[in-house]
Amino acid sequence: MDRSVRRYGFTLIELLVVFAITSVLIGLLLPAVQRVREAAARAHCASNLKQIGLAAHNYADTHGVLPPGQLGPYPDVGLGLPPINTQFIGAFVYLLPFLEQGSLARQLISGLPADYLNPSVVYPPWWNYPSATAAAQTRIKLLLCPSDDPYSNTQATEILTHTFRQPPSWDLFVGVFNLDQGGDNLGRTSYTGVAGYGGQINNSTIDLFAGLFCNRSAVRLGQLTAADGASNTLMFGEWLGDFEYGRRRFAPAWIGVGSLPTAYGTLPGPDTTVFEFNSKHTGLIQFCMGDGSIRAIRKGIAPGTVAYDNYIAASGWHDGLVVDERQIGN
Repeated sequence: MDRSVRRYGFTLIELLVVFAITSVLIGLLLPAVQRVREAAARAHCASNLKQIGLAAHNYADTHGVLPPGQLGPYPDVGLGLPPINTQFIGAFVYLLPFLEQGSLARQLISGLPADYLNPSVVYPPWWNYPSATAAAQTRIKLLLCPSDDPYSNTQATEILTHTFRQPPSWDLFVGVFNLDQGGDNLGRTSYTGVAGYGGQINNSTIDLFAGLFCNRSAVRLGQLTAADGASNTLMFGEWLGDFEYGRRRFAPAWIGVGSLPTAYGTLPGPDTTVFEFNSKHTGLIQFCMGDGSIRAIRKGIAPGTVAYDNYIAASGWHDGLVVDERQIGN
């Protein structure tokens, strides 16, 4: 007696339908997954900035003042460069013991003169000392935004920033080590201090909008509270050290890049510059305020606008201007 056998399977049309449905589901899920991932990265980044702000407060509680933005020219803090003949140690070096990096701080200063970090003295740049050069190669996770990869730079690593008088106004100098000249070995950062409009350069107009971290600065928290107020003043922010899009060429080194001016605004996309605060987050840049709170500043703030005026006012600590947060917030 014959027995028939029936075989079950998908027809070609059914398979195509399944593939189509799967593709649609993936297309719907991927953006959601990416949004969740970016939200987590943004939260982690905000936590990093908050820890940095807390470290700055602990430093001020211990030493009476916030650390200087960097140790550049002295006693005239507004001199231009080159020659580069001063320490150019940045603010993060002072914060190392308060960022659970005490051993790294001890390693860094082990081969330096005892008063090397004193803002009132002058020594050769940090890269002239083996202990500082070795310590500068350390990768500090807290100084890296999860959305950013400053170690992907292909051309050079920025080792210092300095605002100076350039009649009739001012200018910014950014020093670099090419990757084949030691720049590839340096520890990078995604953050830097806020220098205000153009730092402090012994020009009364520019200095009125000076930020908390300038060349040889020493701002007391009490001064900040009595002036513009800690909750109204930008303290640290995100900086790529390069354009927002395209192949990464530059990235900042934590040892020397202590602060950045805000004069360039927060232009987005193809209009962004190397010299403005920027980030890999969509539409925003995160800042730590003087009171340790975290605030998102929107991208797209261009010079000559009301938003720009408020951004500059928020970056200075004693300009006396009231900031409309609605103009700059995300």
